Amino acid sequence: MTLTLSVDTAETYLRARGLIPNGARFEVEELGWGISNVVLRATIDGDCIVVKQSLPELRVAEEWRFDRSRIVVERTCMAYLNEILPTGCVPEVRFADDDNFLFGMSCAPPGGRLWKEELLAGRIDLRAAEHAGRLLAEIHRRAALDRRARELFADQKVLIQGRIDPYHRTAAGRNPRLAPLIDAEVERLLGEQKTLVLGDYSPKNIFVYRDHALTLDLEVAHFGDPAFDTAFCLTHLILKAFAFPERASAYARVAQTFWENYAHGVGSAAGPIERVEAHTIRELGCLLLARIDGKSKVEYVTDDRTKETIRKRARKILLGNEQRLEPLIERIDGSRESGSARTIE
Repeated sequence: MTLTLSVDTAETYLRARGLIPNGARFEVEELGWGISNVVLRATIDGDCIVVKQSLPELRVAEEWRFDRSRIVVERTCMAYLNEILPTGCVPEVRFADDDNFLFGMSCAPPGGRLWKEELLAGRIDLRAAEHAGRLLAEIHRRAALDRRARELFADQKVLIQGRIDPYHRTAAGRNPRLAPLIDAEVERLLGEQKTLVLGDYSPKNIFVYRDHALTLDLEVAHFGDPAFDTAFCLTHLILKAFAFPERASAYARVAQTFWENYAHGVGSAAGPIERVEAHTIRELGCLLLARIDGKSKVEYVTDDRTKETIRKRARKILLGNEQRLEPLIERIDGSRESGSARTIE
């Protein structure tokens, strides 16, 4: 029978694994972010461990089932990244328990700031965008040249269950005139296998430090299209510009800084950067729409007017033929758009 991890069961479980010595001081708390896992932070005589267990069904309003073995994908990805990246870019795996769909990892070192919290508070630091762009570029560049990455992360199940079905296909079902374009993007996405893609590279999963960034939450890791990661991160930056129009120009600078540092760092390792850029734009249109009409809705966009503005921008991207991100980002001003996107004939 699978253990149900909780604050109440954590101490007994960790003692049974020999991770809490006799007489050791033990504290545990639940970490509040995330919809797909139980995440606890345990402190054992000053040593900090995060214990994470995948849920069989995600905490969203609609049914969303996601194979619990994604936790094995995440642990494998974390171990792999620790091999190819400098120390401190991802947590370290401390133990694994695949039978119970959980594993333990080191805590993020002190001194870091969760990028999402900084952005939502209006604390705009372009160095954070630089670090985030460079880290993603380093991951994509190194993994694209490593045959092991293709072998370890060949299974696209996590991409389909964790992103394509709840994001693209759900949004397509609610926007039938755009469905052919979204379906075409899905087909392209599944066929583009260039490098290790993290699948959840967003400010909520990035701690920023003075001289580097640390990323976590790797359960959607797969070998695929680098443009998914770049678009995923840019989606969150652009959504904030719509949600907080008074800071739209600042978020646009963050988005441009992220992209410039990524593009410079990755070079052509994962394919011509012009191709990655064009694919990023197509995927960006899908993801903006999905965060409004998919199963994982962005929590800080609540009013109908802003939602419709984002839908219109997503439609324009999908119906257009933009090849460069800079002019697209420059148009992010948070203003209410007038008119309507042309329809598909």
